[in-house]
Amino acid sequence: MKLTRIAKLRLRVFRDFAWSKDLHPFAQFNVIYGWNGSGKTTLSGLLSLVEKKIALIEGDAELELDGATKVAGTAFASSPLPQVRVFNRDFVNATLSQAGGGIAPIYFLGEDSIEKQTRVEQLKKELATTDIKLRTAQTDKTRAESKLDDVCKDKAKLIKELLTTANSRTYNNYDKRNFRRAVEAMDAQQAMAATLTDEQKTPLHSQKNAQPKPLVEKVATPSIELDALTREVDTLVARSVVAQTLDELTSNAKLASWVQEGIHLHSGEHATDTCRFCQQPLQAGRRSALEAHFNDAFAIFQKDLAVLLSKLKAATQAVASLSLPDVSRFYEALASDVPSAGAMVVTAQSETQAALEVLIARVEAKRDQPFAPTATQTPAATKPSSITDAVAAFNEIVEKHNRISAEFTASVDSACKKLEASYVAEAHAEFVQLADAVKTATSKLEGIKATQASTQTQINELERAILEHRRPAEELTAELRAYLGRDELRFEVKGTGYALTRNGQYVANLSDGERTAIAFLYFLKSLQDRAFDLKNGIVVIDDPVSSLDDNALFSAFGYMKDRTKEAGQLFIFTHSFSFFRLVKNWFHHLPGQRKKKTEDRPGRFFLLRARCHANGSRTSELDHLDPLLEEYESEYQYLFKRVYEEAHRNDVVQLEHHYGLPNVARRLIEAFLAFRFPEMSGDLGPRLERVNFDNAKKTRILRLLNTYSHAGAIADPGHDLSLLAETQPVLRDTLEMMMAVDREHYDGLLKLVAIQPIEEQGEP
Repeated sequence: MKLTRIAKLRLRVFRDFAWSKDLHPFAQFNVIYGWNGSGKTTLSGLLSLVEKKIALIEGDAELELDGATKVAGTAFASSPLPQVRVFNRDFVNATLSQAGGGIAPIYFLGEDSIEKQTRVEQLKKELATTDIKLRTAQTDKTRAESKLDDVCKDKAKLIKELLTTANSRTYNNYDKRNFRRAVEAMDAQQAMAATLTDEQKTPLHSQKNAQPKPLVEKVATPSIELDALTREVDTLVARSVVAQTLDELTSNAKLASWVQEGIHLHSGEHATDTCRFCQQPLQAGRRSALEAHFNDAFAIFQKDLAVLLSKLKAATQAVASLSLPDVSRFYEALASDVPSAGAMVVTAQSETQAALEVLIARVEAKRDQPFAPTATQTPAATKPSSITDAVAAFNEIVEKHNRISAEFTASVDSACKKLEASYVAEAHAEFVQLADAVKTATSKLEGIKATQASTQTQINELERAILEHRRPAEELTAELRAYLGRDELRFEVKGTGYALTRNGQYVANLSDGERTAIAFLYFLKSLQDRAFDLKNGIVVIDDPVSSLDDNALFSAFGYMKDRTKEAGQLFIFTHSFSFFRLVKNWFHHLPGQRKKKTEDRPGRFFLLRARCHANGSRTSELDHLDPLLEEYESEYQYLFKRVYEEAHRNDVVQLEHHYGLPNVARRLIEAFLAFRFPEMSGDLGPRLERVNFDNAKKTRILRLLNTYSHAGAIADPGHDLSLLAETQPVLRDTLEMMMAVDREHYDGLLKLVAIQPIEEQGEP
């Protein structure tokens, strides 16, 4: 696929360009010659869009491919296009990059390598920023961990101090690790449940601090059934004795008792008929009466009363003998319960004793007056407390005490665990907050570390890719020597790029010519890449020899010719006549170049012209090459003839025709003065001062040339266009000055370009 024509173009200096019908199409080899500012950069930039498949968004363009297919500039990104490689100023800037400073900067070759190296530098800056963030994050994490650690240590120390006891060694070595395990195993709900009040902690601390005490024997419960005794008393005192009672004895219990004892002392083994009191004989009737009073039923009754009375007194004694252990024998945790339980026992004991005393009194009264009627028992207002229940309740405390003694270590451990859980729970919220801060700081740190690792990985991969595509320094040096024709610049591998030396010294700054040469060298080498099919591709070269001297220019041309001679299609843009002449000679010797029809020739020549309009605007157009450029071997000869003809033309032309002439005249006069005064260089003014010529004319020449030559951009609309109208007279002054300075040289130029001298034409 080849580029046949630029069908139309409206872009920058190409205001409304359309391919002329009489202009031959592009061939395999094409050279486009034009002054600075004539539009070469615009055309190479347009073809760069084709190379990169980027749609044209500024202006309008249409390319004709293979003589038939037309592609609009807006469709460059989507349409099938030929492979294109473009060398221009943008390629130079994109291909050769300088990093670092000082006496040994690093240079990188290739747009891809430069992009990668630019990305590497950017990533390294990001990495430096990440390192700062990493240190900050590490400090934040360390600070958060320190705060959490301090809390863990403080809480562990508190728990150790509060819970260390001789009764348990569990907390002797309690530290922050123990605390942390405990608090991490607890959630908010468990923490709330484990938290104790001060009142709840007090007995636990007492238990924790208590010393093991001996067992306490249970209080023996008196075997008293008060209700049964009461019923027994009620039954006995209600009994009646059938006997022949003596009123005197019945009415006097003491007397009856004395008499009954006396009968006993006068009966049985003590039997006697004489009263041992008064030594008087006992009358039989009196004895019979007394014995009838104290008969067997009475004796049995008296015995039952005595038995019951003895039983009651034994019960009273049993109740009275009941004693309670001292409260000091109990653990402090139970000390508050012992007095109240003991008081209940004492109360029951007192009430039971009182009840027994009442029963005893009733029995004794019946004994003393067995024949007296029984009084009705008045019920007690309050039933006596059950001594059995009271003792049982007290013994429950005793059992607790004994259980504590039996399980003392377990109870201490339990109390300590409850207290530990409470103290841990109290710190739970603070721990969670600080732990979350540590997690946040850790997460942030890990994220930064991941970013750091990712960035470093990208840097490593990019540098590896740069190294893989980096060509050997010796090869580059050899190619540069062949290209420039001299051996003063050398490449050295340095890092991922190159260092350049000139005569053994590091190059801190490259000239524009050297930069262009190195970039062009790389461009020509890239044409051999596998990704580019040179024989079917399009190669575009824009001013490759800028700032090169003649020797280097010839070597560069030879190198370019060798690397592009097999290109499917070649475009060369240049403003250098010397370079153009070399290309022209190459094309003239191409096979088939002598064919009569231009359309049949493989090499074709084009000229870019810039035109200035009356409104101050400037346009460019692509046209046939001026025949003069093909006729003369020297740009100097061509410039002389062009100035001579323009200075002496008689037809009327538009003002725009003169726009490029100051540039032509300046180049001519600079070349002439360079030969005349080789020791001087630089600005045109000082060299004109050396010329022995009319000062007014020299001033007019310098004014025109300085104002309208070297127009790399459109001139300021404020310029005086009337000055441009003086172009033709100033051109005559220029020729007059050349003739005045070196007439022999001037005449030689006239002969060389086949122009009859003005004098011979009869002109003044």
